[in-house]
Amino acid sequence: MTKLKNTVQCMYAVVRFMPFAETREFANVGIVVIAPKLGLYDFKLAPKSFNRVTHFFDDLDGVVYKHAIESFEPELQRIRNHLVHNHVQGKDLVEYFKEITRTRESVLHFGEIGTMLTDNINIVVDKLYERLIGRNFTESKEYKEQQMLRVLKNKLTAKLPSGVRYTKQKIQAGMFEITVPLVTRINESYRIIKPLAFEQKNVLLAMEHGETWVGRLKKLIDSDVVQADKALVAFEKPTKRKQEFMNVYEDVVGAVKHLGAQAEEYDDTQSIIHFATADLSPESVENGFH
Repeated sequence: MTKLKNTVQCMYAVVRFMPFAETREFANVGIVVIAPKLGLYDFKLAPKSFNRVTHFFDDLDGVVYKHAIESFEPELQRIRNHLVHNHVQGKDLVEYFKEITRTRESVLHFGEIGTMLTDNINIVVDKLYERLIGRNFTESKEYKEQQMLRVLKNKLTAKLPSGVRYTKQKIQAGMFEITVPLVTRINESYRIIKPLAFEQKNVLLAMEHGETWVGRLKKLIDSDVVQADKALVAFEKPTKRKQEFMNVYEDVVGAVKHLGAQAEEYDDTQSIIHFATADLSPESVENGFH
């Protein structure tokens, strides 16, 4: 591909990795671009070994992402070969692009189509990749919650007795297996902590994320595997956001309290530490903290 003297319109779609359909949480892991007028098609995917993805989804086996990318990349190459061999361009290329990027139920799928102008088709893929994938993790609420989790773990480690810790565990609640990021057992009872942020792109996604965790807490409590007063959600307020986000935040906090669980502000370290260490004694810890 050669550098163009005049600007040309491109269309692009982000490749999203969404391993858990029920939560609708995803990470951007690639970009596909076309220039219809020139009949050009290109793409760039994140590496097969992408540690940030497994950190992003704390309870995900990295093999799932690796296998998904390994099978997806040859498909994108096949599409490129088909377009080149058949000289597809213009409106035909646009329609083809819309078809291959339409919504599908898969761990890898495409986001909405965007457009942009460029005077250098050679660098547009890299520029879009850097903007939409390279920085994706610093701007997403899932990554924010991972940051919150790491900070809470460090604070708990500093306050808990040696060899005693909270860790991620899967808890069976009836037919559901629910992964909780901070779990231990004290006096034969689970004690759980979940950090929750409101950094979604829109109010609907913020509401859905909050309601997802309210629903999970309710299942754990209704199944009698976690006592309501032994569950805590550490909330970070949606500062510098529209009032609608604060309304969602208040609704979710109210719903957590209605279940009988504790709702604390993430910055209230003293209250969180008090909850995490209450009733703690060497004989009360069942086989240590897992």
